[in-house]
Amino acid sequence: MITLRAEEGAPRLDRYLADQFPAVPRAKWDIHVRTGEVKVNGLPVSKGGVRLRRGDLVETELPVIAVPAAHLDPEDIPLVTLFEDAHLWIVDKPSGIVVHPGPGHASGTIVNALLHRLQAPLVVDASEEPSEDAEELASGWPGLVHRLDRYTTGCLCLAKTAEAQRAIQAQFKDRTVEKRYLALVRHSPHLPQVGSLLVDQPIARHKHDRLRMVVAEGGRSAQTRIRVLARTTSAALVECELLTGRTHQIRVHLAHLRAPIMGDPLYGGPGRWKDIYGGALLLPHPALHAWKLSVNHPVTGERIHAVAPLPEAFRALAISLGLPDGPSRPIIPAST
Repeated sequence: MITLRAEEGAPRLDRYLADQFPAVPRAKWDIHVRTGEVKVNGLPVSKGGVRLRRGDLVETELPVIAVPAAHLDPEDIPLVTLFEDAHLWIVDKPSGIVVHPGPGHASGTIVNALLHRLQAPLVVDASEEPSEDAEELASGWPGLVHRLDRYTTGCLCLAKTAEAQRAIQAQFKDRTVEKRYLALVRHSPHLPQVGSLLVDQPIARHKHDRLRMVVAEGGRSAQTRIRVLARTTSAALVECELLTGRTHQIRVHLAHLRAPIMGDPLYGGPGRWKDIYGGALLLPHPALHAWKLSVNHPVTGERIHAVAPLPEAFRALAISLGLPDGPSRPIIPAST
């Protein structure tokens, strides 16, 4: 833990930290602050623009700097391609694979697979100002413009050039990327009965459990549009459209509606469920699938629509819960 005492008043917290540690970009400090890793006078803060007063005590650990692509090993990892050209690679991410290296996952990640796909190393410009979306947390890694949790399946967009990476990041920042997910949840009367429901609830990091996010006054603006596609008395299949990109946003907003995602131990989705015959179902991880991603091509401007078919395990689980399937009543709605 690093402890600093501000000698002058009025500097922004992120700029103050960048001045103290010039080897760490200010964009990294801003992200570090927004994820609750910095305390001022013993209290965690979440905004890099907080003004310091003379004598304020700042406590923090140094941010982890992304490993340069040159220090990562390219790996031939089989991934299903939904779209690919010289600028973009949109893949159907399987469950269980992590997006970028981290503690316990030094290799075997999506980034390693991307580096194998590239003809030349992709250089990341770490000087870019961060956006306000959680996707920015992925920007320090080559080719990443957004992330999916380890067990979330479906559409993941990767950039094959630094120019494409910056262009797609700008689209995420401007909220022109369309992201739709499917989730199996506990049925709740708070889910919309007809049409869709816009959940407009701010999200912040839990004060005591740093792994969890919560709906909290004063948190960062977060919006999710939710539509029920099918339901039984105990379960529902919902489509979630992300209008912002906060950490764990879908999982938090569904839990707020008392409809946690099945298999989500962090937000109250029970690990065990019952099928239509009363038998026990064991859910090892949240039933969440990124089924649709629409983005403008970074060079041509053409709108690209990628759709990831439901994994067989997700489809089988839905059927076992009594949710409809088949050509006449498909689980995934037709692409629009």
